Amino acid sequence: MIRRWLAAAATPEDRAAARAAVFAATVVACAGLATTAGAELTSVLCVAATAAGHWVSWRGRHRPRRRAGQVLLGGLLLACIGYLVLDLVFAAFGGALPQAKFALLALAVTSFDLKSRRNLFSHVWHSATILYVGALFAWDFLYVTWVVLWALCFFAFMLFSRAEAPVRSAAGMPALVRRSGRRAAPWIVVWLVVGGLTFVGLPRFAGKPLAVPLLVSIPLNEKASGEVIPAVLPLVGTTPEGDSDGVINLRVRGRLGEEVVFRVRAPAASYWRAYVLETYDGQSWVRVPHPARLIPPISQDLPIRDEHTETGPGLPQTFYIQRPLPTDLLVSYPARDLYFPAQELTLVDTGTIHSPYGLRKGVNYSAVSQVRDLSPAALRAAGPLPGTADRVDLDVSQTVPPRVQELSDRLAAGQPTEYDKVRAITVYLRDNYRYSLDTPRLPPGKDAVDQFLFVDRVGFCEQFASVLAVMLRQQGIPSRLAVGYSTGDIDTLTGTFTVRARDAHAWVEVYFPRVGWVPFDASPGFDSNPIAHQPPRWFLSDFSPQVALSSLGPGGVQNIGLGFAAVALVVLAYLGWRRYTSPVPAHLRNYRWAQRYLAWARLPARDPTETPAEHMAVLARAAPGVAFALAPLARSVEDFAFRGDAAPPPRAYPVALAAARHMLGGRRRQAAHGTAR
Repeated sequence: MIRRWLAAAATPEDRAAARAAVFAATVVACAGLATTAGAELTSVLCVAATAAGHWVSWRGRHRPRRRAGQVLLGGLLLACIGYLVLDLVFAAFGGALPQAKFALLALAVTSFDLKSRRNLFSHVWHSATILYVGALFAWDFLYVTWVVLWALCFFAFMLFSRAEAPVRSAAGMPALVRRSGRRAAPWIVVWLVVGGLTFVGLPRFAGKPLAVPLLVSIPLNEKASGEVIPAVLPLVGTTPEGDSDGVINLRVRGRLGEEVVFRVRAPAASYWRAYVLETYDGQSWVRVPHPARLIPPISQDLPIRDEHTETGPGLPQTFYIQRPLPTDLLVSYPARDLYFPAQELTLVDTGTIHSPYGLRKGVNYSAVSQVRDLSPAALRAAGPLPGTADRVDLDVSQTVPPRVQELSDRLAAGQPTEYDKVRAITVYLRDNYRYSLDTPRLPPGKDAVDQFLFVDRVGFCEQFASVLAVMLRQQGIPSRLAVGYSTGDIDTLTGTFTVRARDAHAWVEVYFPRVGWVPFDASPGFDSNPIAHQPPRWFLSDFSPQVALSSLGPGGVQNIGLGFAAVALVVLAYLGWRRYTSPVPAHLRNYRWAQRYLAWARLPARDPTETPAEHMAVLARAAPGVAFALAPLARSVEDFAFRGDAAPPPRAYPVALAAARHMLGGRRRQAAHGTAR
């Protein structure tokens, strides 16, 4: 059977509809890549070249391949590989989407040698690769339109390439192996429904990637970096050179726009951290230099000082940059593994990761962050603080008036643990002060924390974070200001967080012994504990379906059950409808099933040139018991075909049982023969 299939797949494909379906799949894949990744010109050229290749392949499908043509195609493919290496490593052609453009070029080259069904099958799956690359850059649910269109083209190819002309036997009977193309249409609908319900309903996988992610990105090197616009992290009070100096000014806040800065695909929410600041001088925060080390672009188990990471669950993330950003990589803290398109990176002791060049539009990278147990019980059991005499994260500016210390002592009084003190001050700020971007300008010489607490009583995120950090330091609790972005807007269908300029944010990180730095947010309207949450796990991640089902909640489980029940009803209704409306008579339908059982048992099935009686004679010599079970059905088929007898046909189930007994008896005979030997 396999030899027969290979022979059929290697014959020239003469069905124009099958070739048109393959070309349509190519057009859909290129269009999807062009709309998401932006390679419009390359996609248009690829479609034009592929159209020419299909025409050449159609005209020469019956001609033998010539050595000169094969050498030419091989040389063109080697040229495509050379382009990939030069653009990927040296950015010789701009360094924009080298892997995606290589796939397009290879698709266009191979389209000139599509003779057989096997060639077309490989070509349509090549277009699926391009569709997948486009999906890497798709950040909304609209991309599913291209996926559905490609699936329809693929099913059309399978339908037209397998729709064979009717074959009649020597006795004039219709061949019983003929396939009807109309049968595939309902299964296409069932496949789409089941695939959609599975995509929407099942929990997403969480944990460490099984392989290094494909980095379809712009390589960061000197040539590419020359095109980078000076990057500015759009935070409040950041000076034009704020990234290099690491200064956040608290005097005034500007309004931020709605433009998309980056997108993150992750199975759970988190804050996207860039860097931290530790020195407060009364009106601004300043970045403190820390020791740093070089790390490779693909790193695992990153060593971060004061951070107690464990080999537990992780939060995988994929970032796609859409606005120029500084060299500080955005990632959920603390990062454990990193996959970045550069030659080397720098890891600072505070957990900040520096790229050698600014992040420009089109750069994407992946990371896996540690998901820690930061429950109140775990933080209360963290233990007392070690010696903190020389910690920079405990320094308090001399400009802070004594009344700030008095308020801090009053809020922390009676709190037994460090966590309870942090929680008491955080709740007080969230309940008694108002968040607003319209705040009075900080007067010269005034302390920003004192002005916020006792005069303005309204402020933005940097002011809330500054007050919380200073008051915690006055209680001997190490704290620092973290800068980055809040979660952003979530698209639950694609698992994508769209982060805009207005999502730029600042919060506080507090140090707990034997735990590490834990984020807290005192700004009203934001998550007070912006930790990296553990996402729902895939069913087979720990072989415990209850974990995945419990993570969805009762409503999610109920919806999944109803969805699969609806699909089952649709399938059963279709099978029943097909049984009573099929144009194939029941005699032939049952006999066809019997032939399938024979093939399953590796017994001789009926050849289209044989009559049922001739086939019975052949089968009786190979398996008399199976032939005896098939005899009533064979006589019924002959009576129906030659005399039009409409008597109810026998079932094919006895043939299946006899075939199963034949296979089992053969295995027993083989075992007995081996024992005797």
